[in-house]
Amino acid sequence: MVSNLTQKLNNYLKNERISKENFDDLKYIANLTDFNEKILDWFRYLQTFEVVGWRNKLVTKKICEILTDNKPIKFYALFCPSYKKGKDAVGFRTDDVGNTTRNGISKLNEIANATKAMGFNCESPEAIFFDIALEQPEKTVNMIEDLNKNILNFKKIIPSNIKFSLLSDKYPELKDIIGYSGVIIDPLPVDKIVLDRIIERGAKFYELFGWDEKKIITRSKVIASSEAVVGMFLRKDINNSIMVYTPTMLERAQVYSGKHQDNPLAIIFPKK
Repeated sequence: MVSNLTQKLNNYLKNERISKENFDDLKYIANLTDFNEKILDWFRYLQTFEVVGWRNKLVTKKICEILTDNKPIKFYALFCPSYKKGKDAVGFRTDDVGNTTRNGISKLNEIANATKAMGFNCESPEAIFFDIALEQPEKTVNMIEDLNKNILNFKKIIPSNIKFSLLSDKYPELKDIIGYSGVIIDPLPVDKIVLDRIIERGAKFYELFGWDEKKIITRSKVIASSEAVVGMFLRKDINNSIMVYTPTMLERAQVYSGKHQDNPLAIIFPKK
């Protein structure tokens, strides 16, 4: 027997056949929002924009709350420096920025513009440059001039409608808490299963630098700790905001919610 909500959703979709995963997603959203078609339209768009399977129900609920609030919606993204790649390579790119960075800026701009076009009240999107917890800080801390060039190259590709911020300027306390070297918190602010995923995925990336297992594990703990601390600041400061997740290692997104996985930050995962 077809439920009233299922039939109503089929009518909304004009009997278009979509995947069961997307249909169930919309059904959950319809329940949360009292069948708000404007919000359903936005999530229909999001389903074409994002990587499937990374947005859980708690994040969906958080986004629904943001979309139903009367406050302006803000999209933001965090961007890491562009590093030189290759075995024994150290330091920052000074010639340009990487494709991941370019794609991230494009996606941040795209969803902010699309959301505004759908009639939602939006603030200017914000690109936040993650200029702390550097890779191989024992070496790169002496290359700050190259980091500054990397930042200038990053700023050159930002459209005029997107606000730029340095993370260390936005939250000056992070300079003391995390600094260029990053921190390791004991106990770690993330579950072991999350850390293990970061280590596993990170190993494939850090092989490009010729790192051994010990170095990869240490760096993964620094990432888990430092980004969880950043997430605490974002949680307190950026209300009614949605993070557009730009790194390739999607597993790391959970880290920003730290031990608050039951009340996660609103994060979406654009296709590359």
